[in-house]
Amino acid sequence: MTPRILRWLPVLGVLLAATPASADEAWRKDFLATLHKGPARIETGVFDLSIHARINVWGGWAGEDSLLSEGDKMQESGFRLRRTRFGVDGHLFKTVSYEVELDVFDSEKQGGPLYAAWVDWTPSHWFGLKVGLQKFVFVKTEMNSSFGTASLDRAIGVKAMAPAETLGLTVHSELWKDHLTLTLGLFNGIQRKSSFFEGYEGTGVTLGNRFERLAYVGRIDLEPLAPLGSGEPDLEGGMVRLGLGGGGFYANGKTDETYGASGYLHLKAYGFHFLGEATWDHAAPQKRPTTTATTPTEVGRLTAQGSIGYVIKMLNTGIAVRTEYINDNLDLTTEGDQVVVAVSLNHYLFEHFLKATFEYQTRIELHGKKLKNDAAIVGVQLGF
Repeated sequence: MTPRILRWLPVLGVLLAATPASADEAWRKDFLATLHKGPARIETGVFDLSIHARINVWGGWAGEDSLLSEGDKMQESGFRLRRTRFGVDGHLFKTVSYEVELDVFDSEKQGGPLYAAWVDWTPSHWFGLKVGLQKFVFVKTEMNSSFGTASLDRAIGVKAMAPAETLGLTVHSELWKDHLTLTLGLFNGIQRKSSFFEGYEGTGVTLGNRFERLAYVGRIDLEPLAPLGSGEPDLEGGMVRLGLGGGGFYANGKTDETYGASGYLHLKAYGFHFLGEATWDHAAPQKRPTTTATTPTEVGRLTAQGSIGYVIKMLNTGIAVRTEYINDNLDLTTEGDQVVVAVSLNHYLFEHFLKATFEYQTRIELHGKKLKNDAAIVGVQLGF
């Protein structure tokens, strides 16, 4: 393990040196302000539109037993284009917001490359509704954008347990303005893939709901102090900010009946962050399933993760350690019971808009066969 890590140290040195030490701080702040506002932005009267894009490129080493279908980030040593996103978002009359986004090369979802397409109307903080292809409001770390993670990507257990973008309607209300939000959702039904680690199938969009009835979801989120801000790490280095909450869902599909619950805690303070979340669900096959991708028997599943890290603001560099516990069947003891540890070193050239990440991940099978599926990966993200 150690020799492979040492091979990457020269690469990390180049990445860390990529930001000029003499860069003008005022220029940097102005440039970041432009990036936050949107550098490709059109405003005319009551309407505005901003073009956004993102590229994630990875390269590195993966163990000989690594498989994408088992949640590993790479299956073979080499390179991977993780994301190529392009979209537009904006507002109309301040109360209406919208977004359309494509994952340009994505051929894995039945919805094709369409990643998001929604319209939100929020006339007041008491009431708002959002309709279209949007986040399934169940697991917070899935709802959070992967743009702002403290690690190379979301946790393995998140993909396994959290439905991603789904077509539906959500109603949201800030019961305590800027602090407490209640969200209720009604979505097209969800269906799992054959492998636990592959998670849920993408849902059809243009043809609507053909197989899986409806899914019902609700959650509550509380930020009792100042707003947490975007992203997992504490790039701002401000005072204590706290977020906590949880969600639950029920899907009475024609293939499976599934229900679950989740809860999270997110803390930021003076450059430190902690983010923990646990997700549980229970699934049982229907008597007469309409597809072959049914759960073979009644099963309960549990994942939990905890991430802690610190950002050295003057160096624009942070380190994060995330530990996961995964149990793909609470009634069995197999290699599906795992602990996953990922250590990440991030250099934020321009916050999350341009950053480089080195991550070493090790997976520890608690039972059954021990696999060679560790990975050492360098990733670069460019977005605006």
